[in-house]
Amino acid sequence: MKTLPPLNWAHLGALLLAAGWAALALQLNWGSMPLLLGGLLLVLTWFAFWEWRWPYREDWRAQPADRRRDALFAIALLGADALTDLLIRGLVIHLNAHGTGPAAALPLWLAVPLAALLGEFGDYWLHRLKHRGGWLWRVHFVHHRPGALNVTNNFTTHPLDLLLRKTVHVLPLWLLGFDPLAIALAGLFSQTQSFATHANSRGTLGWLNYLIGSAELHRWHHSVKVDEALNFGTALPLWDQLFGTYRRHGAPERVGVIAPQAPAEQDTLGLLLHPLRRTVPGQSVQPQA
Repeated sequence: MKTLPPLNWAHLGALLLAAGWAALALQLNWGSMPLLLGGLLLVLTWFAFWEWRWPYREDWRAQPADRRRDALFAIALLGADALTDLLIRGLVIHLNAHGTGPAAALPLWLAVPLAALLGEFGDYWLHRLKHRGGWLWRVHFVHHRPGALNVTNNFTTHPLDLLLRKTVHVLPLWLLGFDPLAIALAGLFSQTQSFATHANSRGTLGWLNYLIGSAELHRWHHSVKVDEALNFGTALPLWDQLFGTYRRHGAPERVGVIAPQAPAEQDTLGLLLHPLRRTVPGQSVQPQA
């Protein structure tokens, strides 16, 4: 009799924790900021425990130098996130578009999944563009530099990458009139999924891989082999399925990028300055979509 692989309890538990946190935040009327920041810390702590206790790969455990890099990037991303929020809200106010779009009348139970789906659509196409090379790839290269996947190197993302991603993900939702609370709840789901898909946690989601993003799917995206670097969606795989970039079974032999002349994995300053560098022939493998 065939033995079924173990479930990824870390991922399933994180989704339940995020849902419970969201319910508590709604009950106590905390607002968007405590909802998102508290959820971030809760999910991050949860995955850090599971990675410590039951890692998918021992050689993917974060080393002290990795932690320092990830912490510095996390600080930079918090600043970039706050700036992006100010720019987006300022533009929405300038256009007098707050709460005036077709999504304004949607009930919360419908607005949240729809916001998650539409936000992922913009992010999916931006992600594919970033993998076509040029300056966008140099920005996104930073996130692909680590040769391992774990929950904290999810933070190893260039601030410009976050600004671009959040703009295409969130700005259309504001312009369509989505309630700020619906946007925040969809953001909590997206945030939880982002940590889950990078986590060094063992187990499978089975058929749920057709409904939500997972570490199983996202590991393929980080493969060093160009033809394997698919699954551009993070939170949801629907757009990959519709546009022919979905890959599920198996796992890549190696993740990261082959880039001997690019900054090293732990070179935080070099990675931050990387988008300003001129492209050097052979500097990096640029996946094509």
